Amino acid sequence: MTSAIKPGRVLFVAGYATFLAAFNETFLNVALNPIMQDLSVNAGIVQWVSTAYMLAAAVMVPVAGFLYKKIRTSLLMAMSLVLLVAGSIIGGFAPNFAILVVARVVQALGTGMIVPVGMNLTLAVAPKNKIGTYMGIIGAMTTFGPAFGPIAAGLLLAHGTWHTLCFALAALSVICLVCSILWVGDIAQLTHPHMDALSVTLAAIGLIGLLYGVSTVFSGQIVVAIVTLVVGVVALVAFVLRQRRIPEPFLNLEPFGNRAFVLGVLLVIAALMTVFSMNILLPLFMESALGFTPLQAALTLLPACLVSCVLSPVAGKVFDRFGVGWLVSIGMAVIACFVLALSFTGGATTSLRIVLLYAPAIAGCACVMGPAQSYALSSLDRRMYPHGVTIVSTTFQIAGCVGSSVFVGILSAVSAAHEASGESAAAGTAAGFDIACRVAFAVDVLGFIAAVALARVEAKAKAAATAGAGESNVSEPGLEQADEPSLADAMKRDVYSVTAADSAYDALLVMVHNGTTGIPVLDEHQHAVGFVTDGDIMRTLIGDTADKASMSYVYALWVQSDKFMHRVAGLRQTNVMEICTHRVVTVGVHAPIRRVCEMLAGNRIKKLPVTGGEDGKQVIGVISRSDLMRYMVATAVPTDE
Repeated sequence: MTSAIKPGRVLFVAGYATFLAAFNETFLNVALNPIMQDLSVNAGIVQWVSTAYMLAAAVMVPVAGFLYKKIRTSLLMAMSLVLLVAGSIIGGFAPNFAILVVARVVQALGTGMIVPVGMNLTLAVAPKNKIGTYMGIIGAMTTFGPAFGPIAAGLLLAHGTWHTLCFALAALSVICLVCSILWVGDIAQLTHPHMDALSVTLAAIGLIGLLYGVSTVFSGQIVVAIVTLVVGVVALVAFVLRQRRIPEPFLNLEPFGNRAFVLGVLLVIAALMTVFSMNILLPLFMESALGFTPLQAALTLLPACLVSCVLSPVAGKVFDRFGVGWLVSIGMAVIACFVLALSFTGGATTSLRIVLLYAPAIAGCACVMGPAQSYALSSLDRRMYPHGVTIVSTTFQIAGCVGSSVFVGILSAVSAAHEASGESAAAGTAAGFDIACRVAFAVDVLGFIAAVALARVEAKAKAAATAGAGESNVSEPGLEQADEPSLADAMKRDVYSVTAADSAYDALLVMVHNGTTGIPVLDEHQHAVGFVTDGDIMRTLIGDTADKASMSYVYALWVQSDKFMHRVAGLRQTNVMEICTHRVVTVGVHAPIRRVCEMLAGNRIKKLPVTGGEDGKQVIGVISRSDLMRYMVATAVPTDE
C-alpha cells in the first residue's frame, strides 16, 4: 500500500459496502406481503424478488474476481455502488412487479461485485498481524447485514411503504459511494487478464441452474427442478474441465488443492446456511405460529444482531493471537447446540426464550465466519488471494440461496402436510420450523467435524513451522553418526536484524547496508517474532499484493525521483510487524545439514534463522541456500584447486 492509502478508511468503506450487500439480501423479506397486495401477485411469483436477486449476484461474483485485475480498484468499487444506487431508485419508483424484479437484478449486479472486491481490498490493506481482526470486521458485516435487514425493514414499514425501503437503501448507498470516491485508491496491480467467454457462459449456466433448481425443488415442480439441477451440474463440471485446459483460466481452481482452504470454505458454508435460513425461518415462525407482529419479530432478532456486531471483531483478534482451531470448533459446537434447542420451542414459546437461544447461535457464527475465511485465505499464496476471495464470495451466494430454499422448503412442506391432516396453520408452521431446525442441526454437526479437521491441519502446520527450532538438539533417527555434518559449520554468525519496534524503513536500511535479502525481526529476548524480506518491502513500497512484486514498476517509480523518495520515506510510518511474516521457521544450531536442506525445500524458503543460546530459542545465526552451496562446494572440491 502507499502512504496515501489509509487502511482504516479503506476498511470502513469495504465493511460498509459489504454490510449493504448482505443487508439488501433480506431487507425486503418482511415486505413481501405488502408487495403481493400492492402489485397483485401471489406468493409463488413474489419469491422472484429474492430469487432473481440471488441468481444475478451469484453470477456476478466470479466476474468480479476477473474485473478486479482488469479495472482500476477505485473505479470498480464506485461502479458497483452506482449500480446498487440505481437499482434501489428504480425499485422505489417501480410501477409493476416486472420493473421491481429488474431493479433487484440491477442491485445484484452491483452487490455481486461488492463482496469480493471488499474482501480483496481488506486483504490488500490489512497488516499481516491484523488479518484476523480486519477480516473479522468484514465477517461481522456479512452476518450483521442479513440479520439486521428484517429489523430495519420492520421499523420502516411501521411508518411507510415498501417503496420507502428502496429509497432508504439508495440513501445509505449514496453515502458509501461518496466515501469510496474519497478514500479508496487504486490498490490492486492490474494484470489485464483475457476473459474467456465460454468460461463465463458455463459459470453462469452452472450457478443459475444449481441455485434455481434448489429454490424450486420444494415448489412441486420436481421435473423442472431436477432438469435444471442436472444442467447446472453438467455446466459446472464443464467449467472446471475448461479451467484446467486453457492457458489463462477465468477462475484459478488451485486453492481447492489446499486442504486448509477447503475446510475453511466448508465452515463458512455451514455457518452461512444457518444465518441466512434463520433470518427467514424465525420471522415466519414468530409471525405465523406465535402471532407476533413484524415489529415484534424484528425486535426479537435485534439482540442477536448486536451480539454478532460486537463479537465478530473480537473473534478476529482472538484468531490473530491464538489461531483458528479451537475457536471455530467451539463456535460450531455452540451453533449446533442452540439450533437444536430452537427445534424444541414448540408453538407456545416467548420472545425472551427465542432471544436466549438465538443470540448464542449467532455468537457461534461470529466465532466461525471471520476466523474460518481469514485462515482459509491466509493459507494461500498471495497471488491466489483474488481467486480465493472469488471462491469464498461465491459460496456466500450459494450458501444463502441453498440454505434459505432448503430450510424454508422443509418448513413449507411439513406445514402443508400438517394442515392437510386437519391441524391449524399455526401448528403446521411450528412443526415445520422444528423439523427445519433439526435439519440445520445436522448441517452444523458436519460443520463441527470440518472444524475439528481444520484444527488438526493448523496443529500440524504449527508443528512443521517449529520443527527443528531451538530445542531441536537431537538428531533424527539414522542421523546420530558423529561424522554427520552440522549447520554450525556452514551458517553465518553475523545476525543482521531489526526489532519489533522498528519501521519498514529501518529494515530496508539494514538489508541495503549489509547486502542481504531478508532479516529476522527480534524481540527483547532475541527471539524471532517475524521475518521480513526485500519482497515484503517492495510490495509495501509499490502497493502490490501479488506474490512477486514487479521490478518494472519499481524502476518506473525510481526514474520519477520525487515520487520514489516519497514512497521510501513513507516506509517510516509502517511498523515492520505489519508487513513481515509472523510464522517464522527456525532451525536449531545442532541440526544436521540434511535436516536444514529438507526444511528449506519443504517450506519453499531461501533462508532460516538459527537458534541456540541459553534458552535454545535465541537467534544466533542465519543459514541460507547460498551458504549451504558454498559449504558443500568447499568440502567437495580438493584444496589444491
